[in-house]
Amino acid sequence: MEAKRMAITVSASPTALSWTNFTVSPGKILDPADRTLVDAYTSFGYTFPDSAPASTDGVFRFPDVYTITIRPRASVWTGIAQTAALLSHEQWHYDVATITGRALCRELARLRADSLSELRTKMNEAVELHFHTRAGILQKRYDIDTRHGTNAHYQKIWKDRMTKTLADPTADTIGGFWL
Repeated sequence: MEAKRMAITVSASPTALSWTNFTVSPGKILDPADRTLVDAYTSFGYTFPDSAPASTDGVFRFPDVYTITIRPRASVWTGIAQTAALLSHEQWHYDVATITGRALCRELARLRADSLSELRTKMNEAVELHFHTRAGILQKRYDIDTRHGTNAHYQKIWKDRMTKTLADPTADTIGGFWL
């Protein structure tokens, strides 16, 4: 069965992180989630297109073609080796934006409102749920389980889960957690 193509999409730019995407920090970095000092930290930012909502008979919705762009916000401590293992760990943090972004896109495609302000409110609530709440829960659980990438066993488990979830654009969960 062929997957239905969504008109509202998310696009990561770049898709894969490289060390050139990181800002170099002179000291260890404080992870805001658990207040531990870490060698690298990756989160994401996002931008929405500057296009007007569609309106049919006074009901507002998002346009048929609408792409949310994801960009990395990444830092690495200057005193640490920039290894493939560390980059892989940080890539997982960045990939959370894509998988939660897909869930956000599905929700935005269903949204309808009687006014622009109501549509904006519903959009902000959906962004908060997917990009902040759910992404935050995933980031914290991942770092707890992998001990910020130092537990190879759990690092592999979470990496395999991410690979499977990225391969399925209709996935609603990863490792039992909602996107």
